[in-house]
Amino acid sequence: MVSLSPTNQTNMKTSNIPDLLPFDGIKTKKIDSNEHFKTVFISIQQGERLNTHVSPTDAFLYVLEGNANFNLAGEAFFLSPGDGMSFKAHVEHSVNALTDFKMLLFR
Repeated sequence: MVSLSPTNQTNMKTSNIPDLLPFDGIKTKKIDSNEHFKTVFISIQQGERLNTHVSPTDAFLYVLEGNANFNLAGEAFFLSPGDGMSFKAHVEHSVNALTDFKMLLFR
C-alpha cells in the first residue's frame, strides 16, 4: 500500500515505506513530523556517501534494507537490515552505502 493521504476519521497515514524512493544517488523524503519529532526516509545508492554532517537534535536510525558503514565521531559501525542506532545532537557522522541502502531517521 502506498498512500500518504490521511484516512477519513483517524487522520492516520499509511505507506509501504521501502517503495517510496528508488535507488538513484541519495534521496530523502519526509514521512511525518510534528512539534516533537521528524521521520525521514533515506535511500542511498550503492557506492554513494552521505558526507560528514551533524544533526541539530538527538536522532535514531533504523535500517530497512542493505548494508552501510556508519561513521560516528570517528568510529565506524557496520549496519545491516534490522539494526538501529541512536546518537546525540551535534556529533559528526556520515554514511557510506556498501550496497543499495534504505533507512528511517527519527529526530
